[in-house]
Amino acid sequence: MKIKEVDLKLRHIALLMMLALAISCSKDNDGDMSGDNEELPPEMATPIVFSGNMQEEQNITRAGTPLANKVKFFKVYGFKNMVCDEGTANDPTDDSYSDYQKVFPGYVVNWVENTAGTSTTNSADWEYVNQQPLGQTVQTIKFWDWSAKAYRFFAVAGANVTNEVTATPKIYNASTDNEYEAYELTYEADANKEAIDPTAVPYYSHLWFSNGNTVQGFQAFGTTVGLQFIKPFSKVRFMFIFEEPDKAKDTELTEKSFAPTDGNTIKTKGNVTVSYPITGKLTQETFSVDAEAGGKTAFTQDYYASVDMENYTKIHPETENEKKIYLDPYYNVDPSAVNTIYTVLPAKNQGTYTLKVSVNGDPKIAVVPAEFMDWLPGYTYTYIFKIHVDGNVSIDTVQSAFTEWTNHPTDHKVYNW
Repeated sequence: MKIKEVDLKLRHIALLMMLALAISCSKDNDGDMSGDNEELPPEMATPIVFSGNMQEEQNITRAGTPLANKVKFFKVYGFKNMVCDEGTANDPTDDSYSDYQKVFPGYVVNWVENTAGTSTTNSADWEYVNQQPLGQTVQTIKFWDWSAKAYRFFAVAGANVTNEVTATPKIYNASTDNEYEAYELTYEADANKEAIDPTAVPYYSHLWFSNGNTVQGFQAFGTTVGLQFIKPFSKVRFMFIFEEPDKAKDTELTEKSFAPTDGNTIKTKGNVTVSYPITGKLTQETFSVDAEAGGKTAFTQDYYASVDMENYTKIHPETENEKKIYLDPYYNVDPSAVNTIYTVLPAKNQGTYTLKVSVNGDPKIAVVPAEFMDWLPGYTYTYIFKIHVDGNVSIDTVQSAFTEWTNHPTDHKVYNW
């Protein structure tokens, strides 16, 4: 019995030494314990794990398109708050968090197919342990700290050496009651490069925030951190409908222009900055654009999903030298311009936009109010103009949506890319 008791004691000591070694190895360079649970026995330590998806619709609780369909890695930043100053009772928006500790200082998280479950930190084919680039500090396992008051994570995906992302701390509203600290991610967003190479511009994630209180609608600590990624662009299109659809085949629309009324350009290139609060009351990121002076002077091609000349060919059989006349969606439409959607930088406070179009050679205009001209990242905006029986034009509908982009030739629903 004495031998067994000694053996059990030795095993217990060995377990404690292994746990202490794991904790010491997982310290960051600045000495933070960074999310490790040094006081917990091994069976109670829950590793932090990640998954990545593209945002689908405004309700981000849906799974969305897997990020791995677009890019295979992201760099994650994570912080925990150890102090919470509660404000109004049962109102989490009034709580203020402080005393942050760095958990993830920009760990690389890689996706490898069919590896889920092969380690305690991989539940969805995404792994961060030992995924560091050559020559950099070893990335170690991180555990949930059950004593933390809040956790927050964010990431950037697809960044490369030709478009480096800078991550810098910043203090907002210094020396005021509303002072808080944030981390800013900044990089270049060029819509022209995006059109040629979809990997040229990185994705960024929404801020994942939780105080662990599921009753307040937050995700529980200890569950998979699902990051939702988007591109720092908006998409815009304009299109025409007819008050009397039968008039479309006899109506020609030319000299089309949809542009800022004040003559400013539509921005397509600049540096974007995503600011993630790590202390204070804010629990969502903010987005800003430092656009360059250039850009598009106007949108000049309207959107249509398809063209049709069937009715014309039935009535007027063509000879080989005759010009094909397409009648749908209107007379003499350009068949090479199907599915025209413009990729631009997000923008706010643009003022009004003015549509100019010649209806059977007669110039017409329509003005879209400024409140419809704010463009958020990741959204597609559709401006639908109606051609009236008397030839005048008016704004009919403004649509916006955030889903997977799908061409739909019948009812022209709005989708994201």
